[in-house]
Amino acid sequence: MTAGDERGVDLLLVEDNPDDARFVQRLVSNYQSETEPRETTGPIVIDELDHVDRLVDGLDRVQRRTPDAILLDLMLPDSSGLETVDRMVERAPAVPIVVLTGHDETEIGVEAIQRGAEEYLVKGSITATVLVRTLRYAIERKRNQRELLDRNHRLALLNRIIRTDIRNDASMIVGRGDQLRDRVDSSDEAALEALLDAAEHLVELTDTSADLMDVLSPDDLQREPRDLNAVLDAAVTRVRRESDVPITIERTDAVDDPMTVYGTPMLESAFTHLLSTVVDSARRESSPVSVRVDASNDRVSVAIAGDGVRLPDAQRELLVNPSSRYEDGARMGIGLYLVTTVLEDVDGEIAVEDTYAAGTTVTTTFERVRRS
Repeated sequence: MTAGDERGVDLLLVEDNPDDARFVQRLVSNYQSETEPRETTGPIVIDELDHVDRLVDGLDRVQRRTPDAILLDLMLPDSSGLETVDRMVERAPAVPIVVLTGHDETEIGVEAIQRGAEEYLVKGSITATVLVRTLRYAIERKRNQRELLDRNHRLALLNRIIRTDIRNDASMIVGRGDQLRDRVDSSDEAALEALLDAAEHLVELTDTSADLMDVLSPDDLQREPRDLNAVLDAAVTRVRRESDVPITIERTDAVDDPMTVYGTPMLESAFTHLLSTVVDSARRESSPVSVRVDASNDRVSVAIAGDGVRLPDAQRELLVNPSSRYEDGARMGIGLYLVTTVLEDVDGEIAVEDTYAAGTTVTTTFERVRRS
């Protein structure tokens, strides 16, 4: 059964009780005969049903030819209980397994799912419709798991390429190009500076892309309490180090008083990129940037403003309406994409306000974690 094809299932039944095996075979046969006249509406068609009565024979079968699904009895002559699931999962980790249990074995059925089975069915209460539906869902879930695992592997590979290969080469261009500053003719200085600017921008893009890969990785999206003061201090320090624009930070609470919010490991990167966006606009106007933190018992807000600086309309729209990033033709930089994605993950709110004198103020707001 291939991806996108919901028919032609090769089913393996591992069951030592002849009566139970004949019952399953009869359910499958009856269902097939009843759905043949309206075959196009059937969820799956079991083209082949192989039956073995020993685990060792089942393991041999999956080794010789991989089935699309396995119906596995837990109590077999050569294996019993959860060991049966463990051995089958070890031999065929990519095949969906539906466990068959007795009425008094429902707890072990749940444990079987924790060991790698997709579902369990209780003998004596199985109907043809329930059987086929369960097999279909098990196959679809396992397929989705494989696709997710494959996507995560590709993301990890891309992350490694961005962090290591591309960034190393871009950094080498910057370093070697900098060595040429005193060796080129005056007529070539402008070309060299343009080359170095492009290379430095490439380094920044690779760093931001690596951060974005972390945001897209499920392992890095765990929400947990974080001290917003520490997050902001780290972001401001990083941007100050990379820019000559003056940045001030003001707090209504004491500096050493933790302001705890729910965040992810990427919250610092989000503030770094948001602050950098405002700083880049302020640099063009030679204006300072201010960060103001206000807190109440329930909420905390961070307002970032450039004195008299207005963000471009496209950036304002993407910050105020993050869903616009999915529109055709949207020109959202990966930095702002990272900002809006992280804020959505932690239920942070963002607002953009323009005033004639003060320019643009970007305010993010979070729920404050109550102290116990």
